[in-house]
Amino acid sequence: MPSDAPRCPLDAAGDELVTIFRRTFQLPRPDGSMPRPFHELEHACLDGVFTVTPPEDPVLAQGLFARPGRYPVLVRFSGGLLPDERLPDARGMAIAVSGIEGDVCEGAPPGRQDFVMVDQPTPAMRDAADALVLFRAMDGHLKPTVARTLLPGAVMPRGRLRLHYLLMMADTLRNHLKGRDLAGRTYHSVTPFALGAGAMKFQCRPDAAWRNVRGGSFAERLRKAFARGPIGFDFLIQPRQGEHESLDDGIARWTGPFTAAARLELPPQPVVAGRGRDTAFTPWNALAAHRPLGELNRLRRVTYAESAARRGAARRGASQT
Repeated sequence: MPSDAPRCPLDAAGDELVTIFRRTFQLPRPDGSMPRPFHELEHACLDGVFTVTPPEDPVLAQGLFARPGRYPVLVRFSGGLLPDERLPDARGMAIAVSGIEGDVCEGAPPGRQDFVMVDQPTPAMRDAADALVLFRAMDGHLKPTVARTLLPGAVMPRGRLRLHYLLMMADTLRNHLKGRDLAGRTYHSVTPFALGAGAMKFQCRPDAAWRNVRGGSFAERLRKAFARGPIGFDFLIQPRQGEHESLDDGIARWTGPFTAAARLELPPQPVVAGRGRDTAFTPWNALAAHRPLGELNRLRRVTYAESAARRGAARRGASQT
């Protein structure tokens, strides 16, 4: 198993991020209930099927991907931060796979594996320290806007340009201008996870023959797409090539090839507004064989659990988001 021992304590960073999220990003809805701090805007929450076809390489055929299987899934598509989907923003895909076998991470519900992804290959921050820089800059600016994401403290803290952050923002703008619907985007894990004794990143890649559906909201375009038939994605894993590929540097891209390990299919179905409001997803709902790795994932364990507790998701049996 790859070493996941922290280089320095992350408790203080996690506590500070929780405080910032409470104060700035997770303010009550008009009805008094608590939203998600991020990915609150829901485009759709759908049922699907996740079919595993184990890779031929036994090094890759680990955990969920060790044997053939067909599992029910719940899939949620969301916007990252902004409340209006007409604005450029990251788009997320969260998959909850149910009915699987195997030991799970401490505190995770048995029989479940979550895959939480966004339509960008790297996150907005390099590591825990970089995450604090970004969210400290946004703290106290209570109205989510594009300008809020471009505050000087976020772009140039202490006069030093955060080039990786600007590149991520540019990638978000490109995706927005291309007008891709949700079924035509590639979604990435952005952080590493265990693959048995090794490590991996993963992605969900749309069918190569997919023809973009235009016009209307993301939900309306999904309805139009379902009128044509099922929506499909290939699920691929990218194994770590060696110690030179960092577990803790979020913006360092890995270089290894992606290998198909499963197939996600969403059959035609109603696209119902608000269905996923009380659902919950976290990278830490995972098999032990796919344990989240690295600093950013350790921070996510704290912040996702706190978010779910404030929303009451855990009390409703949805376990963390």
